[in-house]
Amino acid sequence: MLTKTCTLFLFLLLPLFLLAQVRGTVKDTKGEPLPFVSIYVQGTTNGTTSNLKGEFSLPLAQGRHQLVFQFIGYKQHTEAVEVAGKPLRLDVVLQEESIELAGVEVKANAEDPAYPIIRKAIERREFHRKQVESYTCEVYIKGNVKILKSPDKLFGQEVGDLDGNLDTTGQGIVYLSESVSKLYHKQPDKFREVMESSKVSGNNQGFSFNSAQEMDLDLYRNYSKFGRNMVSPIADNAMNHYRYRLEGAFVDEAGRLVNKIAVLPKNAADPVFRGFVYILHDTWNIQSADLYTTGLSAQMPFFDTFNIRQNFVPIAPSQAVTPATEPVWRLFSQTYDITGGAFGFKFGAHYTGIYRNYDLAAQLSDDFFGNEVMKVNEGANEKDTSYWNQARPVPLTTEESVDYVKKDSIQVIRESKPFMDSLDQKANKLQWGDLLFGYTWQNSWKRQSVTLATPINSVQYNLVQGLKLNVGLSYRKYFDKNRNKMLETGGRVNYGLAEQKLRVAGDFTWRFDPKKFAQFRMSGGQEVLQLNELDPIPTLYNTIFTAFYRRNYGRFYDKKYWKADYQQELVNGILGFAVVQYADRSPLENQTDFSIFYRKKREFQPNLPINDHLTDDGLSRSQSLVAGISLRFRPGQKYMDYPDRKFILGSDFPDVWLHYRKGISALGSDVDYDRLSVAISKNDITLGKSGVMRFRLEAGSFLNHRKMYFQDYRHFLGNELRIGNKDYYMYAFKMLPYYAHSTARSWFEGHRRGFEVWRYEVFAPIPPYLIPHTSSLFIPSPIRHRHVHHHDAGDNHEDFGQEAKQGAGVVQPYKEAQLHTDQTQHQGREAQDEQQKTEGNPSCFFHNSLFCAAKVN
Repeated sequence: MLTKTCTLFLFLLLPLFLLAQVRGTVKDTKGEPLPFVSIYVQGTTNGTTSNLKGEFSLPLAQGRHQLVFQFIGYKQHTEAVEVAGKPLRLDVVLQEESIELAGVEVKANAEDPAYPIIRKAIERREFHRKQVESYTCEVYIKGNVKILKSPDKLFGQEVGDLDGNLDTTGQGIVYLSESVSKLYHKQPDKFREVMESSKVSGNNQGFSFNSAQEMDLDLYRNYSKFGRNMVSPIADNAMNHYRYRLEGAFVDEAGRLVNKIAVLPKNAADPVFRGFVYILHDTWNIQSADLYTTGLSAQMPFFDTFNIRQNFVPIAPSQAVTPATEPVWRLFSQTYDITGGAFGFKFGAHYTGIYRNYDLAAQLSDDFFGNEVMKVNEGANEKDTSYWNQARPVPLTTEESVDYVKKDSIQVIRESKPFMDSLDQKANKLQWGDLLFGYTWQNSWKRQSVTLATPINSVQYNLVQGLKLNVGLSYRKYFDKNRNKMLETGGRVNYGLAEQKLRVAGDFTWRFDPKKFAQFRMSGGQEVLQLNELDPIPTLYNTIFTAFYRRNYGRFYDKKYWKADYQQELVNGILGFAVVQYADRSPLENQTDFSIFYRKKREFQPNLPINDHLTDDGLSRSQSLVAGISLRFRPGQKYMDYPDRKFILGSDFPDVWLHYRKGISALGSDVDYDRLSVAISKNDITLGKSGVMRFRLEAGSFLNHRKMYFQDYRHFLGNELRIGNKDYYMYAFKMLPYYAHSTARSWFEGHRRGFEVWRYEVFAPIPPYLIPHTSSLFIPSPIRHRHVHHHDAGDNHEDFGQEAKQGAGVVQPYKEAQLHTDQTQHQGREAQDEQQKTEGNPSCFFHNSLFCAAKVN
């Protein structure tokens, strides 16, 4: 038995003895290290790249190998190595490429010789894009985000060392992560990725946001998503956006003629690249690319430049499923260098991707590809140091090695109970300011907190209550380190000084299954709410306009209620919401007429909505038992499956919503009605290089309206303040009176946002809030037809850029359900925040690693 065990052990270790590490450095003729040099075994994609210090390491089997060193701007170099089972040192010096224009005569006003080459490349673009029907490969990605400069203070608060990330000079790595994935692809656009291993500096339980699909900048496609849809230098319409100049040509070691072509944008504001592409003569494929774009072109204001370097290597035809006799060129290495800054911070980011071990003869059926586009295997974050020493093709720099050790040590300390208790002891000290602006007590070890909301921090003013003082107390408990499972409960008390009445309400929330977005809520009490419970007039705006401008747009009523609602994804692409509520509703009258200004010029309006169809008893006291259900159907919903949660990536198809709401005449309820509606929406319709468009259409009707009150009407999000709210942009009508068109019959509404093409091509200097949009509302009526049609030119207080980045990832489904199931605003806001955490799009590698780096660590 012992002999068999030893034999098996030696058999498993045999591959390790047959491999030897070839280590070394790559420098130029001046002795300067060359980073991101592609190093591979000739005829294969087994290789690596040099790191930021020019160092490389490559495990090779015993025998003789031809190592190719390829770097943009330098002569390709081939080195023969003999591996004999022990480590081998190899230092290489690359010579700068000699670019020649011999024999090429460029006459005045003549077309640059680059243009015929580019035309050939455009003609062959589709051939090279589809040359391989399907393939698999292994992808290693390393991301490194470093703060290069930091301010002493941010918004008056000391920046400090960002939890140990920064040194005394204000610099340091804030995000360092590695991953190894298996990538599967089939024409034309099917992808699947399985992350087999993941390592995040300072978070041994974390999973990397690295994704080979997010690094898929394919120049053989007309457009590639990079902030905006960037136009490829060899796109079908590339001549409309680029100028070209032949810098020269050289012959590589295999005797192939390579043309170096400068890529020059015609319009700096267009979604275009700058730099160089290297195109092989006769075959007209891309040999390498050294391109960059700017934050202006990519429409990402926090970024300065994005530098993209790609190197392609030939794979022998015998390995490819293609009738062509020429080699198949595949992407071998890709690096992104990103610089930018905001709020006094300057950062630099480096992402390296190594694509190796291609199988171009992979037989992948359509059934192999589903809606799960990425899966992170269980235990992917549990690989030890020895694994990574073997798996990583790009050696760590000294700074990166130190960062792993330092962050891991800091994590152990910061996750210890004594350290957390010491932080809590300091943070939990009660200050005088806490009594005025609120106080939070926390127990970090148990992941729980108690928050007190004080009156001065939430003072409100309306005419039915006067000055409204609020006091709230809430408790929150997270059940896992990544805060995916949560319980929260709380209560709030408010008192209206003019009304002299106290009201109490509370709620309970339990989020228990992040993979199905399962969440249960209960709430109840007594509150003053707007007739349209979506709060078309935000509380702060209502306070300002009432107290300072003597305009009371808000219309309120008193509500005593209990409510329970539940949400869960039933199957992938079908999200369900259910709600039941019992309420005692009473009208309210104005109790004060105080305002600071305009007291002699303007008169306040009574607390009554203006509506042609409002009956005499429409606002009288009533009891209401209502049940509602909403279903969101998203065909083809793509998602990423992590061990502890699920991330939604959207779909190529629109969302379809089905809403049903029933007023039940039972248990003392006065209402009896049925309301049914269907909505269709899409947030990320791409318009080529012009950006995105979004729309939302809804049609609905009351199937019966035997007994209804005004609160039960279908209200629309009007806006008489001329201040937009981007959270409800695809639901709101600018300048529409708040209740004039509320209906108990049928309705149709439509909203469209776009096109950005106006902004970027015709009126480039126009700011984003002037992008055209339209909203339409049609309500048939027995009295007359009313058609409200808006053509607005933007929203002065809307951040369109943020909305565009969210796209299909942050669709905010709770908001849509809230529109039809009487979710109150104070619950909706918190639920939306939590929903965005779970149904966001974290796969955008530079967004997440740059903006979330400090949090990750």
